[in-house]
Amino acid sequence: MSDSGVVFPADSQGKRPSLAVNREIWADSVAGVDPQLSQSIHSSKKWRAEYAEFIPKVTGEAARSRETAQQIASAGLDAARQHLQFERDGVTTALDSIADVEPTFEFDTQTIVGTSEAATEIVMPFRGDHLRGDALRRQLADWVSRGIIEPSAMSAINLVMENPDWLRLDGRRVTLLGAGAQTSPMQTLTSWGVDLLAVDLAVPQVAERLAKIARKGASRVDVPVRPQRASEDGPVPGANLIEDVPEIIAWLRGYNDEPMVLGFFIYADGALHVQATVAADVIGTSLADSGQNVAMAYAATPSDCYLVSEDVVEDSNIRRRSRPGRAMELGLRTLTAGKLYAPAYGDMLTSSEDDAMGIIDAIVTQQGPNYSLAKRLQRWRAIESWRQGRTASFNVAPPTWTTSVTKNKLLAAGYYGATRGGLEVFAPSTMCVLMAALMVHDLHVEPRDEHPEIQVTRDGIHGGYWRVPHDIRTTLAYTGIVGLPQAYMPEINFR
Repeated sequence: MSDSGVVFPADSQGKRPSLAVNREIWADSVAGVDPQLSQSIHSSKKWRAEYAEFIPKVTGEAARSRETAQQIASAGLDAARQHLQFERDGVTTALDSIADVEPTFEFDTQTIVGTSEAATEIVMPFRGDHLRGDALRRQLADWVSRGIIEPSAMSAINLVMENPDWLRLDGRRVTLLGAGAQTSPMQTLTSWGVDLLAVDLAVPQVAERLAKIARKGASRVDVPVRPQRASEDGPVPGANLIEDVPEIIAWLRGYNDEPMVLGFFIYADGALHVQATVAADVIGTSLADSGQNVAMAYAATPSDCYLVSEDVVEDSNIRRRSRPGRAMELGLRTLTAGKLYAPAYGDMLTSSEDDAMGIIDAIVTQQGPNYSLAKRLQRWRAIESWRQGRTASFNVAPPTWTTSVTKNKLLAAGYYGATRGGLEVFAPSTMCVLMAALMVHDLHVEPRDEHPEIQVTRDGIHGGYWRVPHDIRTTLAYTGIVGLPQAYMPEINFR
């Protein structure tokens, strides 16, 4: 956990515990709509063990009405701003007053111009092949038929394919926070000729990788470079999102000649994930509040709790009822009191506007409460942006073979066995192309007038999480055991 920049407050012993603050942000988010639920969250004594029980309740509250969902999002974002703070050189500043913090240095800029011609179509790497045109359309249709992606996601990507001139995002500039992440669309966007601002840590290996991608692409890529310090051999391109907030804001303000897309693609362990998410949020809102045209963009996780439309729930139920081994699964469910092969959905919820929704709870507790809070803050920002009439892109990405997954053997085992439970895990290169295409769609098409939580899940590429026949946690024992050999001996797995 960083002790400088956007941080959790220090306690009397100088430590910066995150769990209590995490709990209070969730509690504050629903204080105005369900004081009793808020108090129950406040009263939790074992938040690390109990947080996953409360998140579905908070999510369910958002189903009441569109206004309630917006109120929760706004309150949650405000709570994060109130509980975290900015610290530098012993001085503490409230995050809402970040404009009062003077930058201590000015970033220089490294510009890299790509050497290739811009691609004029979507090309998706997939299992050793490169799909385009009708082959890509057939693959999208196959995923829809198996419940791996939403039909609207297929329609959105098909629409982008029909409008290849959209790919360059002419008239917009995209800032990638976490440009070097495995889930970053940098390689895809540079192949399309999109002008980029690439921000990642000032680490030589990362800077070299970003430069290589930029040179191979068809874009102009600008990278911040901190001025050389006396103790350094030479400056390394990059910036620390958590610590360099005032300086990053000042650097990005120099690009106010075109509308900006601020994309967040950072993954960090534990509390750092929340700190980075809040830092990015402060940067985005500070630019917008100063008059800059900024659209926030996120690739969300499927391992969360969502509200989905009625047709998704019914499809899951049909898949469960038509399974060849349903009699055996019903027997196991009865014998284990619902711990095995439980239905994915419970009772439907109906909003005051007659929106029927189901709750899909796919939280993976191994990822921890800070992961869940960071991802929810991103979702809340998208909902708040839509409420304010600002453009935002928020789409659920599929389970992906990233390093953060494969290094956790339990998560990896679940992923390797996921196909037995009706899921599909994507290669990062496949995922990045699909999510970049959805972002391009969102920047060209007006969002639907619908409940914001349904808008969140509308074009999901969830890998099957929402349409599987059973609650995935009640099949984990089976899929995890099946996947254990591959998790510990991945070199023998041909995926």
